[in-house]
Amino acid sequence: MGRRKYHGRRVTALIFDLDGTLIDSGRDIAASANFARGHFGLPQLTEDVAVSYVGDGVVTLMERTLTIEGQAPTPERVEEGLSVFREHYTRHCLDTTVLYPGVLETLRHFHRLPLMIATNKPRSFTDTVLTGLHVDGAFRRVVTADDAPRKPDPAQLILCLEGLNLDPADVAVIGDSPNDIRAARALGAVAVGVTYGLKPAGVIQAEEPDAILGAFAELRDTFPARDTL
Repeated sequence: MGRRKYHGRRVTALIFDLDGTLIDSGRDIAASANFARGHFGLPQLTEDVAVSYVGDGVVTLMERTLTIEGQAPTPERVEEGLSVFREHYTRHCLDTTVLYPGVLETLRHFHRLPLMIATNKPRSFTDTVLTGLHVDGAFRRVVTADDAPRKPDPAQLILCLEGLNLDPADVAVIGDSPNDIRAARALGAVAVGVTYGLKPAGVIQAEEPDAILGAFAELRDTFPARDTL
């Protein structure tokens, strides 16, 4: 649960991470990462290990996926692996990926606020997933790794807020990764960590975010919707 001083606080916008925050996508990402390993004749990673590589962008994911006994892959091998991964993930990114429980209801609850996404996922995958899960119309802005430097750089968050004349101190950034917490702090926003996502709960707790959610729907108890103020 969040620190008590943030319960009932008014915010003017919500910026969400995607993987591990809005969508449970780990299994599909792991399957495509392992498909890339199979392309090179490498043994399969466990799902937990593959998922642990997620969060820092697709290039870093592939570098970690193709590392063998501490030996980093060559740039050429990474590029080949990325091509294999992208082709596979494009076809399979919605095989098992779903919204986390409470996401639809909570987004509706906050419909009067500007709702945005800032993700280290590439644009093509992001758009495919949001459209496939029928939530692409819920967000005023969707900023991806193709649009601005990856989190923890706050550039994605800054782009989300561009032209909205909002004080970052009144904006909440919600995510399951240290990258999200650090980007929020760099922006001067309220940092909200979730412990149900792709990163272990302890990793988020160690970042000491301003609020912690054990389930997405707890966001409703942390910040009131505008029409309830």
